[in-house]
Amino acid sequence: MPEELQWALAEAGKEAVAVAPGWFRAWPTGDEKWSVVNVRSATQVIVNHSREDDRHPNAWTVRALFGDKAVELRVGPYDNKAQAIWVAHAILNMAFNPA
Repeated sequence: MPEELQWALAEAGKEAVAVAPGWFRAWPTGDEKWSVVNVRSATQVIVNHSREDDRHPNAWTVRALFGDKAVELRVGPYDNKAQAIWVAHAILNMAFNPA
């Protein structure tokens, strides 16, 4: 297994909900204390260059899309796109191939 994938699986595993395959912690919106989403029900998992928002200027984040709503997963932000892609891949791997 490539070293990058091992790192990414460890990174994604920090925010996985252990008792529910496919569920990962996400950043809450509004006045919520915490949030989780089921990546299995997402329409897409994307890597986003977040210079479009002020939250993480010039960093890369992983988001799950549910129709037209994007939810930022609680991993990262990452300094480069490659790291974010590895983590997105690891999240999908964990969601659809739970060990």
